[in-house]
This record gives sequence, structure tokens and C-alpha cells, in this order.
Amino acid sequence: MRRQYTAEDREKFLGDLKATGLPVKELAERLGVSVSAAYSWVKRAQEPVATTPRFARVVTKSTIVVCVGAASIEVNPGFDPGLLRSVVEALGETT
Repeated sequence: MRRQYTAEDREKFLGDLKATGLPVKELAERLGVSVSAAYSWVKRAQEPVATTPRFARVVTKSTIVVCVGAASIEVNPGFDPGLLRSVVEALGETT
């Protein structure tokens, strides 16, 4: 049966890897983590985090507030989605 690792297992492994400087395989074996899982965690940790906002179609009959960093944008029914996208992208570049 395949072992299920927790987020804490992954974070501990990645922290120990950084702290000790040991090779991935050696640390995985020491901690009893499967080598394939360890390499997968390292690979995912190295992937860049998407910072570009993703958009979905918003249908609302009331006002909503969109927060980007420290900015809050009040969005009323009938808003221009292209303008909102431009504003959010511009705000995202400053954070």
C-alpha cells in the first residue's frame, strides 16, 4: 500500500533539505520518505508561483469588492470586465 504524506511531511522534508544540504535521495532514505515523492516535492517547490490574476466570468446583481494587495476595487453591476482586468493586472505589477 502506498503511503500518504501530509503537507507537514513535505514541509519538514523541504526544510531539512535546505538546512542540511544533503542530496535528495540520501535525506529521503534517512527520513523514510519515498525517493520519488521527495523528488516530486523538490520539483514542485522549484516551479514559479503564478502571480498573474486569473479571471472567471462574474455575474452579479450587487456590488462586490475585489482586493489586490492593499487596494480594494468596488465593482458594480454592468462593470467593464476589460477595464477591471487592466486595473487588476496593473495593481499586480506593483506588488
